[in-house]
Amino acid sequence: MRIKRAYIYLLSFLTLSILFSCCYYLSYRHALRQFNKRAVEKAERLADLYAGAPTPLPSPAETAGLQENADDSGGDDAVSAGVLPEPVVLPSTKYILEVYDRKEGTLTTVEQNPPADIVGLTREEIEDYLDDYMRDLTLSEYNKGLLSYEMLSFSDREVKFRKSYDADMVPYRFYVAVRNGYVVVYNSDLKSIYEYTHIEAKYLPEEDRVALSNGIYINNIDELYALLESYTS
Repeated sequence: MRIKRAYIYLLSFLTLSILFSCCYYLSYRHALRQFNKRAVEKAERLADLYAGAPTPLPSPAETAGLQENADDSGGDDAVSAGVLPEPVVLPSTKYILEVYDRKEGTLTTVEQNPPADIVGLTREEIEDYLDDYMRDLTLSEYNKGLLSYEMLSFSDREVKFRKSYDADMVPYRFYVAVRNGYVVVYNSDLKSIYEYTHIEAKYLPEEDRVALSNGIYINNIDELYALLESYTS
């Protein structure tokens, strides 16, 4: 009886595992197809923008139909050939960036070609891009104290953005901790390594080991070298 019950449990477990695996696989395939579809659509859109692919001319029958619709609606809803259904940033779009330094109280304006990351994007896609940019700041932007990155205006002829900085808002520049038994210096993003040291934590006083286990925040390079020197003296 026990063997039979164990067999039933095992069979049930295997069945549930197979069902879960199938559902996961189908969900993965569906998500992958959607991702590939969006990637292909954006690639085609960019190819058309850079290559200047012409819009196919309508057939005589289509032309007659468009004219007939324009006459019925008084011309208000007429469709112009070659007009995109939704504006996007073109390679020729004027890109204006305002840089506001809150600490210094200055505002500078830079005009340049649009970054490749935003070419081909709609207004909504740019808003998503800006959100992602702020969620995963580069080390350079973090150290400069980037507070916000916002879109002020949008059209296919001109886009305007503003970056606001305040260096006083950066809480620290370095983070010292222990990794694989050695003292390691991280950059302020806590992800990238600034310097690997040859200092073994096990030879440090207990007070220092406790501080390193919690992580030590350092404001500048002078404080960092002073701390490392104290570990080797």
